Amino acid sequence: MKALLIIIIGLALSWHFTDISSDSAARSVLAPIGLALFLISLCIWLVFRAGFGKSLGRGGLGDSFFDGDGGGGD
Repeated sequence: MKALLIIIIGLALSWHFTDISSDSAARSVLAPIGLALFLISLCIWLVFRAGFGKSLGRGGLGDSFFDGDGGGGD
């Protein structure tokens, strides 16, 4: 839950300071990059929180190929 709070605060601050037409490099370049990074991290957090990341480990579809005795024939 702490990670979500950090992401939301970073997203809000990046949104607040983003100004594409500004002469300041921090507002016209760094803040939009920060906004994009916080949006990506929010999406990743939501995917893993929803449980879609659990299928990447053992027990997925790829492991069924290696089950069994190998069918040696002898």
